[in-house]
Amino acid sequence: MSGRFQEWQEGDKERRDELFGIRTERMLRVGDHLWEQNANGEIRELEGIVARRQITEDFIDSGLFARHPQYVHYVDRETLPDGRTIYQLRVAPPDGETYEVGIDANTWLIDEKAYADHDSLQIAIFSDYHVIDGFLIPFTEVDSDGDHAFDITSRVTSVSVDQPISPAIFDPFTPEVVENTAPVTIPFQERGGLIYTQVTIANKPYTFLIDSASQGDVFDPMLAAALGLHPEGSVEIRGAGRTTSPGVIETPPISLGGVVFPMHIATVVDMPSLLAMHVDGILGYPFFAAAELRFDPTRQTLTIAPPKSLPRDGTRIDVDTDRELPEVEGQLDNVPARLIIDTGDANELLVFKSFIDAHPGVIQLANFGPVSNSGIGGSVNAVGTIVDVLQLGPYRLFNRYADVVLGTTGAFADRNDGGNVGFGSLRNFVLTFDLSDHALYLQPAAGFNDGHARRVPD
Repeated sequence: MSGRFQEWQEGDKERRDELFGIRTERMLRVGDHLWEQNANGEIRELEGIVARRQITEDFIDSGLFARHPQYVHYVDRETLPDGRTIYQLRVAPPDGETYEVGIDANTWLIDEKAYADHDSLQIAIFSDYHVIDGFLIPFTEVDSDGDHAFDITSRVTSVSVDQPISPAIFDPFTPEVVENTAPVTIPFQERGGLIYTQVTIANKPYTFLIDSASQGDVFDPMLAAALGLHPEGSVEIRGAGRTTSPGVIETPPISLGGVVFPMHIATVVDMPSLLAMHVDGILGYPFFAAAELRFDPTRQTLTIAPPKSLPRDGTRIDVDTDRELPEVEGQLDNVPARLIIDTGDANELLVFKSFIDAHPGVIQLANFGPVSNSGIGGSVNAVGTIVDVLQLGPYRLFNRYADVVLGTTGAFADRNDGGNVGFGSLRNFVLTFDLSDHALYLQPAAGFNDGHARRVPD
């Protein structure tokens, strides 16, 4: 897809809008506060990994990294395919994420910046620098995750300096949420260890999978066609492997139990045949962000309420939502690990190769055989094992059956996380997601079993 972008900067205030066809994404910064609006219109204040990346971006762009060498490590000298030489630096300021920075050996301008994201390095390459009223600006930027078919090239066409900016440009973004005045409780179905629900679209019922680790909502191509919706563009999907979708659609209103969810954009993807029942789509992060959702696995009910409105039930676990995923700090065999809370995974636990590589010997792989882990995008090789202890907040779950995913691409090769906590473990709790408040509440369910008495293979 093609589109346009516009940026405004004034003192400690900054905003960027990107418009690609039916997709609009916005970023707003006022002082130390940073907000993002995704293509679905969901707005969140960034307080986790993306906010830490912004600290490093500011440290680099302001030139502070050149004046604070204690936070900079020289890596190597590299000759690029075009013959230019750059110096590779590793930059890690206090409270920021680590970046790789390339400096042109002749001009001393920043040639590229890179950071680990999902299963690859996200690289921004800068060129065509111009001086505009004393500001040095790269007029061309190419953003890539290594799959060059999905590179994004941005070109500056005009710059205005010292022109008035309307104060309304920096007004806080207003999120869209459900508007039911009282909580609504509906049943859900559990099949094959996953959660399914009935939704209503255009006065007709459809079956959707509820998947907290899906960063967007998904429609099956047959559903999109039945609703007369025509995909735009092409989208890269990271599931069990990388794949390509036919594009995105503008969705009609979706309701559950009479509650209308403000979801606007969905990705069209063929539903995997391995699911236990036919589904027409997936309710992902935008669904979770628009409401407070309480899942009771014993009663098989879902309670829907406006954010921050349900009585507190259970222990609060802080959630990082910066990447449109519910990510929490937990432990695997007493080692700290960043974990994704994944209702769309029937397993008890997935452990990523990045965690195994960073902590050799913590999780034993000997005497366990290969297994196949499948999802959107195909399947990936894995080894089944037992994780002695999974800890979430004060709760310890013992003898977790886990798949150690050996793939190096796809969602299960995420370099930022140690693994996924699947519904096989989450079903021990009444789960309350209040992602607008960066919170997950865990309350032991009626069938709570910590696994301590399990008999497991030696």
